[in-house]
Amino acid sequence: MNRYETILVIVPSKAEVTPALKRAVELARASGATLHLCVFEYDSSVALAAARVGADVAAHVRHDIMRDSVERLERLAVSLAGKESAIECDVVWSPDEAEAVLAKTLHINAQLVVKDAHHESALRRAIFTPLDWRLIRLLPCELMLVGPGPHPKPKRVAAAIDVWGEPVDADGLNKRIINAALLLAEYLDARLDLVSVFPYFPSYSHSTWPSSKAIYAEANDAHYKAFSSFAAAHSIPEDRRHRPAGQATSELAGFVKDNRIDVLVLGSIYRGGWDRLLLGSTAETVAQEVGADILLVKPANYLDVIKAHIDLSKVAP
Repeated sequence: MNRYETILVIVPSKAEVTPALKRAVELARASGATLHLCVFEYDSSVALAAARVGADVAAHVRHDIMRDSVERLERLAVSLAGKESAIECDVVWSPDEAEAVLAKTLHINAQLVVKDAHHESALRRAIFTPLDWRLIRLLPCELMLVGPGPHPKPKRVAAAIDVWGEPVDADGLNKRIINAALLLAEYLDARLDLVSVFPYFPSYSHSTWPSSKAIYAEANDAHYKAFSSFAAAHSIPEDRRHRPAGQATSELAGFVKDNRIDVLVLGSIYRGGWDRLLLGSTAETVAQEVGADILLVKPANYLDVIKAHIDLSKVAP
């Protein structure tokens, strides 16, 4: 398991202590990682001022905004001093916050980005691209979205895998998910559960098909064997293995609620705009619906996938 060495925290402009910052402090303290606090600033009126009253005036305004932000962030860092191994601070000015976060993540080689989650309506997600959703799609490292609330220290972590997505013994996304969950549970001294949803199959009425019961039984048996093999390979006790049946999103949301899961760890793969619109994304939908923090894990080659869609030289810090 790759241990955390650098944790990037996206801090709001007011530089206040938030649930995400509290969680990041816990993880930095447990792992000994460097905590990198970053505020991403931008005011479109500054660009407008440059066009109307001149670049010098706009530069002065931007300088004042950045100076105030740096001072607030440094005061926040001082208030956290002594609670983790090291703290670094930075303020970045960028009109595209998601790409700026990506650039900062790559620049400091962060293994984890922590951010406060902001829930959006389905309609808003379809029309706009809020920062949370863009980061889910862009970041090659782990991303933790921490929901609002008092957030006591997590007691239960759950890893959600798709045992039909790849061979049980593959060195793929499922292995990365369980390793990330094991590491997180270790850092938080929390219980780890493993869950994989068995999807229902449609009924076939054509006379050449076996009965739907036979199809269901055969598929259910295959899913059970694959799940049991994976769980055993990673030393997950029997009483911490869960195999709900049904639609993945609703079943995972129900599992989290019924079992009082504090952090759900799941994988996220890249989907283009039309794929996402037509097919949806389990990770994004689950992140919106479950009442727990989310830790999203990407495939090992995710940075190469991103490079195929984004010119990273243009987002360098």
